[in-house]
Amino acid sequence: MKPFTLLIKPSGSDCNIDCRYCFYKHRSPDAGKGRQRMSDEVLEKLVADYMQTGFDVVGFAWQGGEPTLMGLDFFKRAVELQIKYGTTAQQISNKIQTNGILLDEKWCRFFHDKKFLLGISIDGPEKFHNVYRVEHADEMFDFLVQNDLTYV
Repeated sequence: MKPFTLLIKPSGSDCNIDCRYCFYKHRSPDAGKGRQRMSDEVLEKLVADYMQTGFDVVGFAWQGGEPTLMGLDFFKRAVELQIKYGTTAQQISNKIQTNGILLDEKWCRFFHDKKFLLGISIDGPEKFHNVYRVEHADEMFDFLVQNDLTYV
């Protein structure tokens, strides 16, 4: 059976920055009002049902909004559930796309230890990166520079 990756948006359209190009800005004002967070019950049902589909290779792609708004414990729980409901024959992969603002050593250690594929959204060199990010643009770019994650 071919591998299959599930795209999951556990924080819905919630984000901690305001990028001018975000496609969520063009949604109906009635869609996604209020704080959006996946509950533990929904997470467990999602993981359990997906792990039992029979795929040999199962992928979880975490996206948003900003998925790190869920907190590190949410992702620790997701991995625990993947192990609980998976089989020893299944290969599990996790990928996350983030703006990186909330990342610290604990997050990075977790991603490393659990072999997450980490994507950090960078809009190019500083002059381009900061143009469309209304909030936290300088702060985010400084973080990227300090951690040697920028374009040359």
